[in-house]
Amino acid sequence: MRKSKLSKVLKAARALVLASFFGFALLALFVQYRIRVANDWQRYAKMPKAPIPSKNDSVVVFAPHSDDETLGCGGMLALAKINGARIRVVLVTNGDGYRIGAAREYGTIRVTPEICIRYGYRRQKETLKALDKLGICSSEVTFLGYPDRGISALWNEYWGSENLYFSKATKTNHSPYINSFTRNAPYCGESVMRDIEQILRVEKPTLVYVPHPFDDHPDHYATYCFVAAAITQLRAERADFASRIRVLAYLVHRGDWPVPRGDHTNESLAPPYALSHGETKWFSLPLSPRIVRAKRDAIRCYKSQTAIEKAFLMSFARQNEIFGELKTRSVPILHSSGIIVDGQTADWKGIRPALIDPTGDHLLRELNKGGDVRAVYVCLDGKSIYIRVDCARPLSKRITYVINLRMLPRNTRVAGGCTRRHYGNAVADEGELRYSVTIKPPVLCEPSTTQWQFHNNVLELRIPRRIFNPSGTLFLQVRTRLSKLTIDKTGWVELGIPNE
Repeated sequence: MRKSKLSKVLKAARALVLASFFGFALLALFVQYRIRVANDWQRYAKMPKAPIPSKNDSVVVFAPHSDDETLGCGGMLALAKINGARIRVVLVTNGDGYRIGAAREYGTIRVTPEICIRYGYRRQKETLKALDKLGICSSEVTFLGYPDRGISALWNEYWGSENLYFSKATKTNHSPYINSFTRNAPYCGESVMRDIEQILRVEKPTLVYVPHPFDDHPDHYATYCFVAAAITQLRAERADFASRIRVLAYLVHRGDWPVPRGDHTNESLAPPYALSHGETKWFSLPLSPRIVRAKRDAIRCYKSQTAIEKAFLMSFARQNEIFGELKTRSVPILHSSGIIVDGQTADWKGIRPALIDPTGDHLLRELNKGGDVRAVYVCLDGKSIYIRVDCARPLSKRITYVINLRMLPRNTRVAGGCTRRHYGNAVADEGELRYSVTIKPPVLCEPSTTQWQFHNNVLELRIPRRIFNPSGTLFLQVRTRLSKLTIDKTGWVELGIPNE
């Protein structure tokens, strides 16, 4: 009798588990199908034409890995070369951290640092061969040699030369490549910024192409941050060419985009549906059949990559390329009594979002809408910085909310001709200043000096300016996570801090 009852309980439990599994699978399929259909229909949206580089232009393309420059900008580069523009293609990393690719390329499961470096050189050669198909010669290509899958860490954590990043792939904290722009370049954010600024000073570009800050790949959005920061720094220093630079962003990684996948040269590209309704103004660059064929041939030169993800790479050989333009927003200064930190939105009336983030464009975000960021607002008064984060649904006690702030220094000359960098109230001889707030409702907040409150889907916080006092330019990002699993991660947004 007891065995019979136990058997029935076990059968009921198994049925419940199976029902839950199939229910989850159906929900996942529905979400993915909805996102795919939206992206598919977006292909028919009309966009204004992108600028075509002319002989009067100087073009600089920054690519995180060897192939991104061709995927995102190959057609534009071919057109620019035909029109007589000056061109510089800058590869930030050599893609040496792609262990699956290295293992396949050299037929081994034991991927050593030496193999990773060989693989990096191999990918360099593929880039040069691909760009040659587009008319770009090797003298127009620069390899920086920074760590693959480590650019985000250089932006977030490893800024100064006293704290270098150690590559898990090459097992070194300096560039091991003999053809790096800076020989033996230290793996730190300061060195990346210095190299980018030096290249920009030499090239004096009119058009700069960078990865989009909402690209899913950390190396991509971090590359955007470094280039945007370098341009902002040069403008602050009143470099004569910097004010004329137009920055255009290209996209490579975003969910299941581009659709349809595969070799469809008669199809056109459009931004993902979720990104087309945000702050980015999108442009389309039509490509002639001859340019499309040249780009298709160039993509095929990346044999180490097409052997693994050919359908994805070939998806970029289309009738056009797309580029986005983002504008720097100014943080409003309050001259009244400030914001009451109570989780209510009434006193934010008239303040526009600092960033608008897509919602429901990923399965994890659809299942955890309390961690799906919808918009972020920022303002300040004489004593405090106020930040408001709006999510798609009420905030969850299971989810941790992290607000990351990054400030750029202002350079001033001091005795002896040296440059000292000022950070609002703080002064440092090198590096930059960052500040992060971690909140897990209803009780946890680090650092404890941050005043915060939440109500429904709104999180408000106040940071005293005596602790963190930005001036000039501020970069901001919001990240949400469930334990160690990232739910949402907004792109980094660049904000201008007006003089008070």
